[in-house]
Amino acid sequence: MFRRKFDLAWLDGAPIKWSKLAKRVPAAIVVYITALILLRLSLSRFMEIDEAQFVGEVYLAWNYGNSHPPLYNWLVRLALEITQWNWVFSVALVRLSLLGLYHWLCFDAARRLAGDRAGILAITASAFLPQIVWMSIQTTAHTILVMVAAIGIVHAFAIIRAGRGAVGFAWFGFWAAAGALAKYNFFIFLVSFLIAAALTPGIRRQLFRRQIWLSAAIFVVSFAPVVIASLRAPLSATAGRMEKLASSIDYLLVFDVPHLGIDGLLSLGMSTALWAGPALVIFIIGRTRDHPRPAPDGDAEVRVLLLRTVLIGLAAFATLVLAGDYHSVAERYMASILAPTAILLALYLPQVLGARNLLAIAGFVYILAPVAVAYIALFETPRFTFPLDAVALSIRAQDPTPARIISNRQDDAANVAVQLHWPPEQGSAKDVVLVWHGDESAPHSADLPADAMLLGPAVRVTAPVRNFSGQLRTFNFQRYSVAPQTQVRNSGG
Repeated sequence: MFRRKFDLAWLDGAPIKWSKLAKRVPAAIVVYITALILLRLSLSRFMEIDEAQFVGEVYLAWNYGNSHPPLYNWLVRLALEITQWNWVFSVALVRLSLLGLYHWLCFDAARRLAGDRAGILAITASAFLPQIVWMSIQTTAHTILVMVAAIGIVHAFAIIRAGRGAVGFAWFGFWAAAGALAKYNFFIFLVSFLIAAALTPGIRRQLFRRQIWLSAAIFVVSFAPVVIASLRAPLSATAGRMEKLASSIDYLLVFDVPHLGIDGLLSLGMSTALWAGPALVIFIIGRTRDHPRPAPDGDAEVRVLLLRTVLIGLAAFATLVLAGDYHSVAERYMASILAPTAILLALYLPQVLGARNLLAIAGFVYILAPVAVAYIALFETPRFTFPLDAVALSIRAQDPTPARIISNRQDDAANVAVQLHWPPEQGSAKDVVLVWHGDESAPHSADLPADAMLLGPAVRVTAPVRNFSGQLRTFNFQRYSVAPQTQVRNSGG
């Protein structure tokens, strides 16, 4: 027995110096995020679909047409001003900087709540969350912001728990406002967190005291203008998202029951498993070598608070899906509810002998994900490598007069407009150019005015994809003239 233990210790190496690792985390995050930004800029000069949604939607306003609160749009506008309106740089800078902020807040919140080991393991757990390590480095927008806000709430609570009341409550109000201005489903997380805190006696005494009015004041001042602006167009900010929940999933139709979202519950369960399941399984496996199992880190009340927050959030969302007869719950919709997953795993499932393996695997995954993204961009045909610059050049060659670019696919229109510096990127125009993909005739576009008059023939552009795949893609465009609104109103005398 002694020999066996000695051999295992030799194979595992010296004990992990958690404090030494923790000191290197901030620098590692900066290096990692910088590398991701440089990689993104080197892969393509075009935007993918989530990035392209902001073209024409960064004027300063309280409401936009993308069914979300305005904060992310404002951040993109700020980045555009800093980068002199370099769109790809700006959208990558915002998204990946927020990803770096998520990692730091996750690490520091866990470290404050349960020590250096918990902080390191929270970063490790994030490597096994597909929405973090994979999706957030190539797409997403408001989703990463709402995750940052949710972790910010936990971080602010950790500051409050450490005895820095005024500072912690100010940050609590700041992150509550940021989440509300990021994505409306953040309220599921916030309300769940407050209910969980109210149900936990020690946490209730810490959080619900006079200084919480500071948090409330910051939240109200920040969010009230959006509420006031939304009253002019009731429900317009969320209707688009609710329609997506109502979309059916073919393979779940067999479970569709009238007036009850049974299939939606199954979709929610699958999305939850895909969101957090890999990390949970890997952390459970990592503990199999530890006998006895190490006790959970941090205070029991903190662990209960975070677990209750997740469970209450899931129950609330499940009730909404069931009662509303919704059918489809995408993984990104779970982001705010499951945001504390990495911290929860770090606190509940600490590792001793398994930790070294987890760290090694996590490091490998953090490297593998951007390599895979690069491979797909360089050798496959992701939409942000379509030859949209060739389309833009052909449009300008046909007629250099600025026109509004529209398409049945928003990212095509946005990228062509940015290449030309035409509307909707900037300015206005009386003409419209309709762009579509493939060999078909011109598709119906809801953005094409009913009184648009055809100008000239349709033009077909075939060019190689902007990577090493050697594939060709065909686009078409057609120009239309649109009568000014003043003429339409005055027509007929």
